[in-house]
Amino acid sequence: MCALDPYSQHQLPHHHKTETRHRHHHASPHQHGQLAAEQQAPGTRKSATGHGAGRRTAASNLQIWYILHVILVLIDISSSLTMTEVNIPNHIMRLKSATLGCRYALNGESLYSVKWYKDGHEIYRYVPRDKPPGQAFPLPGVNIDLRNSSDTQILLRRVTLQSSGLYRCEVSGEAPAFNTVAESETMTVVVTPNHGPKITGGQPRYQIGDTVRVNCTSSPSKPACQLNWFINGEPVQKMHLRHFDKIVVNRDGLEMSRLGLEFRVRGYHFKHGDMKLKCVAKISSLYLQSNEESVESDRQQRAPALESRETVAAKSSTIGAATSMESSQLVSILSPIFVLLLLHIWTGPRNS
Repeated sequence: MCALDPYSQHQLPHHHKTETRHRHHHASPHQHGQLAAEQQAPGTRKSATGHGAGRRTAASNLQIWYILHVILVLIDISSSLTMTEVNIPNHIMRLKSATLGCRYALNGESLYSVKWYKDGHEIYRYVPRDKPPGQAFPLPGVNIDLRNSSDTQILLRRVTLQSSGLYRCEVSGEAPAFNTVAESETMTVVVTPNHGPKITGGQPRYQIGDTVRVNCTSSPSKPACQLNWFINGEPVQKMHLRHFDKIVVNRDGLEMSRLGLEFRVRGYHFKHGDMKLKCVAKISSLYLQSNEESVESDRQQRAPALESRETVAAKSSTIGAATSMESSQLVSILSPIFVLLLLHIWTGPRNS
């Protein structure tokens, strides 16, 4: 092969550069953008890497601050004012005294006040700085004994029906936090019935297939009694119960309850020929009374064998009496004939 001319070898790169410049000179705007992107891509990658690291660092710092905040909140909660116990009786008899308790833990704080509310109205306030610290506010149905009331309890004397309501204890700490905790419960004053429930509408006897319709009515009370029916000691199914509205009987708001019972008599309802219907009246755990009636089975009874024998004996004695009467009548008729016959026989031989 022939060797290349040194001049040609020298000019070839120059010619190539010229072509490259020529192509670059005639490149489209899109190609210019691609070249600019290619030229700046390494720097862009470095910049993106730097921003990513910065973001990760910021996220890590945010997580650390969040964890520290949660820890501080938990420490603050554990060392702040807390309510430990609120003791309010759910039911209490009328004219009795009620003690309402409210216990708390300061956990390093200072007590600012303890306040009691009934249905949203303030009835008692305890502020340690005041002299005296305890103060009662008048409200119908609320009679607070200040001598036996403190920051942890209040005593209500001779409660009435107006004493029923929602009671709330509120405890507040001192400045600067003034943390406050509160809890509430409902108290109901109870008036029990004077006597047990009454059962009406029943019959003394029932036959199988008859329908029993009876009612149970409680005496006036507050709140109204809860009534339940039992047949032979077993609770009655709901489908056999008949519900009625409560009846308000006086200005005190005492109420009467009534519950009906309706079912068809089956053979299994009678135990040894007897069926027991029982009504129970109840108010929480303060009152429980019941009334029970026994119902007999009205089956057709057969005549006892003794009565049959007596009837037969009576018939026999009647027949015997009639027979003896006929015999005596026969004897009375035959007696004269028999006497005449004897006389005839006696006098006959003498005449001969």
